[in-house]
Amino acid sequence: MSIDWANVLMDVGIDVPIQKTQFNIVCPFHDDTHASCSINTDKGKWICFRGCGQGKLQYFLQKFLGIDKEGIEKYLVDHTMFYDLGMFDSVAPPIEGQLLEVDFPHTTGRVPSWIFDRAFTKTTLKRWDCGTDNYNNLIIPINDRDSRLVGWVTRQFERNPKYLYSKGLKKSQVLFGEDKIKEAPFICITEGALDTMWLDQNGYSSVAILGASISNIQVESLIKLPTEELVLCLDNDEAGKIGTDRAMTCISKSFVVSYVQLPKGYKDVQDIRDENILKETINNRTFW
Repeated sequence: MSIDWANVLMDVGIDVPIQKTQFNIVCPFHDDTHASCSINTDKGKWICFRGCGQGKLQYFLQKFLGIDKEGIEKYLVDHTMFYDLGMFDSVAPPIEGQLLEVDFPHTTGRVPSWIFDRAFTKTTLKRWDCGTDNYNNLIIPINDRDSRLVGWVTRQFERNPKYLYSKGLKKSQVLFGEDKIKEAPFICITEGALDTMWLDQNGYSSVAILGASISNIQVESLIKLPTEELVLCLDNDEAGKIGTDRAMTCISKSFVVSYVQLPKGYKDVQDIRDENILKETINNRTFW
């Protein structure tokens, strides 16, 4: 089975440019401010021009995640076995830009107990049709705006990477939570599914772009949302700051745009368990 290296790299936190198979990034294996590491997702290869290494992307992942060759091979099998497009060879290809509807192969009606340690309620987990698998992971279905199931995200329990996406899902073509959105004074934009679920639980309309970088297709979907203001609630890290800048540039012509500044010590909005702190953070948002 072929590996979708772009999705694999995004799942482990590498910011992959949209519609590019070869690109340069700041090498994660040495201190640098220059994009000295070249990656080719089509060929599955990489090279650091400062001498950190080169070869297959399997070795890049092994080095990046700090696990052995056997662990990488297992991860790639786990990552690609969720959804095999070959199963649909007899089905007419989808219209360009349209996602395939899929079946949900995991157990619904119950969730792993550890998710309640993150302060989620049973009502919220049921509202988002969450389930579990045989490894005690949380499985979150992903629907398009028409409520068709187009994939799912796995939040792993005590394993890295924390998030895995179903094979074949084009994250750049969907807004998580869009099917649940109703007209609101403002709508929050987050990186991850759990962030959007958390804001929804606390009374804030939200969608997730499933990563730090917003795509042109997602911008087109955002423009159709029933609101006058979009509030960027991306993660409090370098990737989140870059994503916020790009998103503000892309959507500011169509909406009032604002962004939250997370209090010190919080990585994302789901880290803010105190309702008053969360409310204050959103109320004190900065307008662009």
